[in-house]
Amino acid sequence: MEVPKEYISTFNRRIEKQLYSELRRDYSFPRAVCRSLSELFTSYLDLYSVQRDEGQIIFHAASKEVPPGVPVEEM
Repeated sequence: MEVPKEYISTFNRRIEKQLYSELRRDYSFPRAVCRSLSELFTSYLDLYSVQRDEGQIIFHAASKEVPPGVPVEEM
C-alpha cells in the first residue's frame, strides 16, 4: 500500500516540530541549533528508516554541559 505524499509531509513536519521542542526544552540548545538538528534528524529518518530495525538506537543526545569524549554510559 502506497502512503500519499501529503501524509508523509505532515508526519515529517510534526516529528521535526516535536524534536525541535524537546531539544530546546530538555537540552537548552539555542533555537538555531534546535532547528538544524531537527532538520538533520528528519533527513536521516527519511534516508535510513528502511535500513533500521524497529527499536534500534541511531542517535544519542547530550546536554551542552557534557564535555566531549564522555562515554554514553557515563552521561
